[in-house]
Amino acid sequence: MKSKQLFYKTISFSRILVFLLPFFYFTVNAQVGSGSITPTNPNQVEFIRADSLIILNQPFMQVRQFVGNAAFRQGTTLLYCSMAILNETTNVMEAYGKVKIIQSDTVTITGDTAYYFGNDRKAKIFGRVKLDDHTINLSTKKMDYDLASHIAYYNTGGKIIDKKSVLTSKEGYYNTVTKLFDFKTNVKVIDKDGAVTADSLRYSTLSKEAFFVCPTTIISKNDTMYANRGSQYNTVTKISNFKGRSTIRTEEYIMTADTMIYDPPTEIGVANGDIVFISKKDKAILTGKHGRFNKKIGYTRVFGNALLKNIFEDDTLFLTGDTLVSLDNKETKVRKLYAYKQVLIYKTDFSGKCDSLSYNVSDSTIFFYQKPILWNNKNQSEADSINILLKNNKLSLMNMKGKCFVVSVDTLKNFNQIKGRKMVVNFAKDSKLEKVTVEGNGESIYFAVDEKNTLTGMNRVQCSKMNMNFAKSKIQRIAFLAKPEGKFSPPKETKEEDRQLDGFQWREAEKPTKTLLLLKVNPPKVQGIKSKRDSVFVSNQEAQTPIPVKTLNKVVKKKNNRN
Repeated sequence: MKSKQLFYKTISFSRILVFLLPFFYFTVNAQVGSGSITPTNPNQVEFIRADSLIILNQPFMQVRQFVGNAAFRQGTTLLYCSMAILNETTNVMEAYGKVKIIQSDTVTITGDTAYYFGNDRKAKIFGRVKLDDHTINLSTKKMDYDLASHIAYYNTGGKIIDKKSVLTSKEGYYNTVTKLFDFKTNVKVIDKDGAVTADSLRYSTLSKEAFFVCPTTIISKNDTMYANRGSQYNTVTKISNFKGRSTIRTEEYIMTADTMIYDPPTEIGVANGDIVFISKKDKAILTGKHGRFNKKIGYTRVFGNALLKNIFEDDTLFLTGDTLVSLDNKETKVRKLYAYKQVLIYKTDFSGKCDSLSYNVSDSTIFFYQKPILWNNKNQSEADSINILLKNNKLSLMNMKGKCFVVSVDTLKNFNQIKGRKMVVNFAKDSKLEKVTVEGNGESIYFAVDEKNTLTGMNRVQCSKMNMNFAKSKIQRIAFLAKPEGKFSPPKETKEEDRQLDGFQWREAEKPTKTLLLLKVNPPKVQGIKSKRDSVFVSNQEAQTPIPVKTLNKVVKKKNNRN
């Protein structure tokens, strides 16, 4: 009986041993690093090694669990983890603990856990996720990676560190082959010199260029720039190529144009298309079609419908020409403006036209060249060259040289005329004629009017030097200082041909007005600037700056803390 029981026990143990033998055999081989049978599916995830293997029984599924130092391969991609569950039927793997995916020895992704879809060659990585492609380091909490298209995606916030910049965004796409990043939502590019902020941005980790796909802000130590879609910015050279309506702001000026190329290190820029250049210090606005500027030497050149608005307390000086050049050199203390070709100037107390002029901003002196002509109140002045001095932003003094001719209209619409080789004209506080001094070949015609505003006669005098004083647009006193020759004619004896000096022309039809001047150049509108009697308060532009330059220090400090 005992022998029979022993026989049956032996048979039962043998059956159990036969059943467990395949599992025991596989486990031993797994520990020595043997692989599984070559799969028929070319995309099948291949097992390389693990410390142990557990076969999980699931209906119609071949599922295996690998524990300890697990390693797998799919083509040129390697996957490592502490534990993995591989469904060989669906070719989907779950990886846990110290997950590492290496693609072609060029891209390494690490994380805490991952799902790997072998048929689609896609991976989802979770936890402390990092991507390193020998160009940048990307860290995030969750990442999708497509091994076929080489595109990584995250939407839980990410930080990218390259050699000189730190990039952050809520959402991003990165192509590990082209090295192009597409960022979305709360995008920031930070380096030691400044920061780029945008809602969306494309960035090349190879060229270090940022491509703007929406309005973008760039903050540096000295500048704040606002660019639109289609613009480019190099985070290394700092050279920007702005397209669309873009703006550059510094502590001293604001510049806006349709397109701009700007190099902050050299502070050289080129602008095209309805440019607006605002000098806060001088309270001046330059507009035109094209512009060039160099901040280091204080040079700005505007051409094509060029217009200057120089703002005073309750008035504005308008100046236009084919080309306007502004110089503001801090070293030499030179502050000048030059205008070339078809120059027109307008201010409420005077206007004029000439071929070219220079405006010394420091001492408020304007020089007119090549047959200039000026009008103020009812006076017209011509000469080969003229310079005027503004005092308290009002016309104060005018020096004239070469073929000087001054015409003044009295209350009876008579034309008082003065000619000479050289003239000095003084103006009263209301910008009316006060005194005219003539030196060399002096000639004059003036009409005598009594207190009842009645014409009493006409004086015609020749004298090499003379002084004429005016009051209320009337000649009050005349002093002839060098052998005058004169003739007085009563109204009845005055001939029409004697009422004009040689060269007389009344050219009031050519007199520039503010309306005609603005129609000629059709300047772009300056948004956000209020006007009062043509006076522009440039400080209002500051309210349009959404991110002040002061924030740069905070941004750079945050970047340093992260490093």
